[in-house]
Amino acid sequence: MRVVVAHRGARDLYQTACALEEAGMLEALVTDLYWPADRPWAAAVERMLPSRATRLLHARNERALPGRQTRSCLASGVSSVAATRMKSTPFGWQRAALRWSDDVLGRRAGKLARKRGAALLAYSYYGFSAFSECGENVPKILFQLHPHPLSVRRILSAELERHPECAPTLQREWELALPEQDFARLAAEPHMADHWIAASSFTRDTLVEHGIDAGRVHIVPYGVRPERFQKTGARAQGRLKLLFVGSITQRKGIRYLLEALRLLDTRQVEVTVCGWAVDDLMLFRGFEDVVKVCPSASAVELSEAYASSDLFVFPSLAEGFGHVLLEAMAAGLPVAATTRTAAPDLIRNGDEGFVIEPESASAIAEAIEWALVHRARLRAMGTAARERAREFTWERFRGGIASVVQYAAV
Repeated sequence: MRVVVAHRGARDLYQTACALEEAGMLEALVTDLYWPADRPWAAAVERMLPSRATRLLHARNERALPGRQTRSCLASGVSSVAATRMKSTPFGWQRAALRWSDDVLGRRAGKLARKRGAALLAYSYYGFSAFSECGENVPKILFQLHPHPLSVRRILSAELERHPECAPTLQREWELALPEQDFARLAAEPHMADHWIAASSFTRDTLVEHGIDAGRVHIVPYGVRPERFQKTGARAQGRLKLLFVGSITQRKGIRYLLEALRLLDTRQVEVTVCGWAVDDLMLFRGFEDVVKVCPSASAVELSEAYASSDLFVFPSLAEGFGHVLLEAMAAGLPVAATTRTAAPDLIRNGDEGFVIEPESASAIAEAIEWALVHRARLRAMGTAARERAREFTWERFRGGIASVVQYAAV
């Protein structure tokens, strides 16, 4: 069976399309902008460009994915890039531009699958449009990126009641921000598929919660390239160094981390927060001696933060996976992350880290207090985390994707 894949951007480093190309099943990847670096004309263009421009182009390329197997949707790409880069644009306009971009891309993928008689593997956000266009006889597989939209809306709505001061950013989350008609489409798309891929058991459980057949939901965890996260030496002694990486917003549970610090002797800890600021950074007022915020951290800064920390803390409220968990583990960091992430799939509680309850500052504080008392065991836990991360390769991910598609074809 040949398969059309649909997603925007360099999602998952193009590994889903690469998996099907390796297995001889890829009909085409329909995406917004893809740079076909293997084409002769592309090499000629690159010779005329500065190195920085070439690097940007190669961010939209994967060597193992031939350019002839891709279909760029220029209108979708221009719209999405403009919406995300023009920060001064009103949020409503950005939202409309991105959703229009998703709709255009999805419809193009659906039409191509119908025309070629191929199966369709659409990532969520493109699924409704893609499945609406492909026709009834086309096998449909949905890669559910995030937990079921209805589950996330319930979680975020409850969080909004607990922390109304977070309304400006919580209400920008897609599950709360979309117009009702558009949200209804997003909530409906899981129910249009024949098979589903989820990167974590938490995402699978939310699908099952809303009526999806558990036997047709396939968990395929993401991979990591551990060689990118080499240790730079022994970690410093003294204050326990905590690290958070992700968008600085309440969806990631950042306020619960700060509340946990209030329960601790902050003379013994220090926290580095790396990510892109969504919430007002004023929420860190009063924590200047404890928390170092690095918004928009570079790759080098991020690598240094992983290498110099003792414990990775990720108190997310609703996460489809949380790839930073694997990155931290690959860098030799034990992790403390909630049950609403991939933590239950990646770590054994007490061996490579801690699986904690969400929305609980006390649970975070307890994990940190344990780490303060058991520094030697914490370092051993980091070694175990690094070994565990080596099991989750992109090769394993590609094999899982190919197996799911072959199973769905039966």
